[in-house]
Amino acid sequence: MNAEPTYVRPARPRLTVVPPPGGDGASLAATVLALPLRVASTPLGRRVLAAATVAVLLVSLVGALYDHTDRPGAAAAGALAGAQVTSSRQPAAGAPRGAAAAPAAAKRAGDAAQAAAAWFAGQQQVAVDRVRALQQRRVSATERQVLVVAEAGASKLPSAYVTVRKGPGGWAAVS
Repeated sequence: MNAEPTYVRPARPRLTVVPPPGGDGASLAATVLALPLRVASTPLGRRVLAAATVAVLLVSLVGALYDHTDRPGAAAAGALAGAQVTSSRQPAAGAPRGAAAAPAAAKRAGDAAQAAAAWFAGQQQVAVDRVRALQQRRVSATERQVLVVAEAGASKLPSAYVTVRKGPGGWAAVS
């Protein structure tokens, strides 16, 4: 018996495109439609198609993740409502700018942040509720530096360090 084969079969059968009856356009369309199958029949073509499939899946996954953004929670909605209430408490158009800040600066503050905010509101001639204390730096047991920022206008946000000292009457601004 002969051990050598007389016929070597190809690894995969080749697809043959049978052009449909018609003109040149029909045969071109059949060739174009069969092109992916011809590409997939080669090892390099299979690798390229697999890479393209993985790329499309990853792009669609990232798109789906960015499509479903987080909705604002209750804390953000509360902060937004507080900002709307704050903006409605501006002094009347006929009143002087410092009129709303004067009564608040006159009363004693309970802590260093309130004292610094009241003093800075008087300096900037804005209402006390438009001034926020951002941070405090302890200088000594009775002295603090407070970073404050005021909402003075549409895009005007002045800020400064205000030094406050604790005396017998409570916290009071020094500078």
